[in-house]
Amino acid sequence: MKRRVGGLETEFGLVCVRADGSRALEPEEAARELFRPVVAMGRSSNVFLRNAARLYLDVGSHPEYATAECDDWWDLVAQDRAGERIFAELTAQADARLAEAGHDARIHLLKNNVDSAGNAFGSHENFLVDRRGEFTRLPRYLLPFLVTRQIVTGAGGVAPAVPGEAGAGAGAQFVFSRRSDHMWEAVSSATTRTRPIINTRDEPHGDANLYRRLHVIVGDSTMSEVSTHLRFATTDLVLRAIESGRALPELGLADDIAAIRAVARDLTGAAPLPTAGGGTTTALEVQQRWLDHVVDLAEGEETEVLESWQKALDAVRTGDRTWAGQNLDWAIKERLFTQVRERRGIDLEDPAIERLDLAYHDIDPARGVFFALQRRGLAPAILPEERIERARTVAPTTTRAHLRGQVVTAAQEHGVDHVVDWTTLRLTRRGAMPVQVMDPFATELPAVDALLAEIREQDAPAEPPLA
Repeated sequence: MKRRVGGLETEFGLVCVRADGSRALEPEEAARELFRPVVAMGRSSNVFLRNAARLYLDVGSHPEYATAECDDWWDLVAQDRAGERIFAELTAQADARLAEAGHDARIHLLKNNVDSAGNAFGSHENFLVDRRGEFTRLPRYLLPFLVTRQIVTGAGGVAPAVPGEAGAGAGAQFVFSRRSDHMWEAVSSATTRTRPIINTRDEPHGDANLYRRLHVIVGDSTMSEVSTHLRFATTDLVLRAIESGRALPELGLADDIAAIRAVARDLTGAAPLPTAGGGTTTALEVQQRWLDHVVDLAEGEETEVLESWQKALDAVRTGDRTWAGQNLDWAIKERLFTQVRERRGIDLEDPAIERLDLAYHDIDPARGVFFALQRRGLAPAILPEERIERARTVAPTTTRAHLRGQVVTAAQEHGVDHVVDWTTLRLTRRGAMPVQVMDPFATELPAVDALLAEIREQDAPAEPPLA
């Protein structure tokens, strides 16, 4: 599939604390306060926005944002960044209401995957794949890539040594990915109890005769635009290679779950990983072989993806973090933690490092450490400001999201009650018929034009946009 639609679902950690750092509100109460304007707008804590993205409260009081469908990975990064800003604005509004009510309380939303108590929450990638392809064939080739991709796109962090493994008893250590320790199966239809690398639940959100959705839940929540872009762009290239039908690298691992934990802890990328065929490989070898294999599939701006991918691998191979330390989350964090440790004379187990890790992922532009680094030129700022701001209210124009965004925008502007989801658009009045948009690539549809005309004919008080 040369042109592919994808999307990113991000669960945010939530904590509400007083000025002294003690807990002010339980997560459930803080989440209700955060979502007060959302419920007022859509009479629900599950809404679609003018930019065609979904904003909702997930199980466990996790605020969640799902980008609209994108077929350009920089559009997806802009949508993802827009979601951070929408939630940051909701957080500021909630803090103001709490202060006005006399509460010493501030809500923090954290775009990470593990909280201070060790609870995990996800950052799920979705890729459209052809239904006619052999879906069961995908994991054979995709799993080694996903297991080792963390050396490029991991968020980094500090994890305790795993009992029984090399390094046990050595205390905390810096890792490529904290998410890796929370994977329990390679492939499964579950998402929580036995969290898999690839989720096989068949929800295409499109014509089920033509499409299937590949749901990858192993990825880290990334703050760097470069890291987020590489997550999707490299995986898309690998999927294209798998779908091409040509000979592919046979890189199957003997134990994907053992390997993903081992890779996380090996900052050299050179530790031997047992393969299914009885030999060994390394994280660097798997990534390099895939990069070399997809070179001839890259076109136009995708050659920049190959260059960044190679720079990331070289940073691991040589230990020279010059480029990675200003572009990739794991390396930015590694540099930051090292500087703080040396300046304060502390080790990785010091609570100050954990607080710094959490603060790195705070989405408040004024409080988040990542954004402070960005302002100092120590973290990447790739997208123009106007592109991010536009993504807050305007849907991508080259996918079905364009139609959903038009309907939501028109309905809000004309004060018309409506219900939409990924495939359905409907007005909530007696006799209204739903409009189905089953083609993820559709940008024009007569039935949608008729629905828009019907909305615009109605005269009701305008509904203010959430963002």
